[in-house]
Amino acid sequence: MQEYTRLVEGPFKDEGQFKAAVLKMWREKYPKFTLFEIENEEKEPGMPDCLTIMPDHVAVFTEFKISDKNGVITFEKTQPPFYKRNAHLRIYILAWDRRYNRAVQIMPREVIEAKSLKIQIPEVL
Repeated sequence: MQEYTRLVEGPFKDEGQFKAAVLKMWREKYPKFTLFEIENEEKEPGMPDCLTIMPDHVAVFTEFKISDKNGVITFEKTQPPFYKRNAHLRIYILAWDRRYNRAVQIMPREVIEAKSLKIQIPEVL
């Protein structure tokens, strides 16, 4: 886990606000990226929220999360298996830590290895 400094400015009240702010910044800063929001009922269970295609055709998936007031991120039961099955894909998890008003990157292996669907963001990263 690592802090993602200067990504976006919070605070954010929910995941949707955080995701909207990040996608807006990416669209402005990286106009050659192609961004697809892929949240819908028909997607693969556990699939991340966004697909980004870079100019060199590299694909990156991003899952957005927001913590509770104590800095705990909750994952759905379908997410760790998706990350494990698709370890060959570039998947990033961006979380907003409401406790310390900061963006944090969590790697899929951290979610796969966790003993719970709830992951505490440490005070110091």
